[in-house]
Amino acid sequence: MIPLKDQEFLRERFSRELVNSVKIDFFTQKETSLFVPGHQPCQYCKPTRQMLEELAALTDAISLRQHIFDEDRKAVALYQVDRIPAIVLHGSNALPAGRQGRWLKYYGFPGGHEFATLIETIVDISRGTQYLSEQTRKRLRKLKQDVRIQVFVTPACPYCPQMARLAYHLALENPHVTTEVIEAGEFPELSQRHQVRAVPTTVLSARGGPASGGDDKVTFPGVVPDNVLMDIIDRAIHPSPLAEATLEGGPTTSTAEAKTPTGRGRGKIVVP
Repeated sequence: MIPLKDQEFLRERFSRELVNSVKIDFFTQKETSLFVPGHQPCQYCKPTRQMLEELAALTDAISLRQHIFDEDRKAVALYQVDRIPAIVLHGSNALPAGRQGRWLKYYGFPGGHEFATLIETIVDISRGTQYLSEQTRKRLRKLKQDVRIQVFVTPACPYCPQMARLAYHLALENPHVTTEVIEAGEFPELSQRHQVRAVPTTVLSARGGPASGGDDKVTFPGVVPDNVLMDIIDRAIHPSPLAEATLEGGPTTSTAEAKTPTGRGRGKIVVP
């Protein structure tokens, strides 16, 4: 799955840069050759598992556990996994204070530019990288409401890794923030529900918004800096006419341009 020359490059990079251990929990379905009525096969579960196994074999600092989605209900509930393939990344108890127990989710096969997202996230978790500005970190420490961030991406989008990494770091800094990165092409119904027409598209939900008594949602396309993302979080928590609307964002790739034909191309990776 990962070319041998890229495996050697990653092995050397991991040996230099990984400090603390990183745990990967992978959610998949049981492989079977039998046809089961009403059971939808997971097209990208097998290649995702193969990629993760090859990554974990490159260093002792990465541990991999596999869960069968329909059977391991305890792990599914713990990490709030609702679709497969699902990758959950989290660190060890040796991480900097406040970062233990934080976990990040990726839904889909991390091919193309999203392979770079996976690698950079592993390194960030291991090293306790501080990616956000000090002002944003101060604002995050004041956040007491639960916020859910969903970043829709595709393998061919060169802008998506930057937005995914930013959203992941918000979750690493504050336990009230949960972040999911979702491969839009693999989950078309979810993408259509959120009217994803370009990537990255970010859907931000704040629970218990004062205007509705429920969840207040803001959707915006493109890459934005961390201070702007914090402003958008404030708008979701304190709804205005902009809430539940689509805001202007930064650069994007249209989903038509970023679409990868099924079964071809998703296995290609971009190594950071």
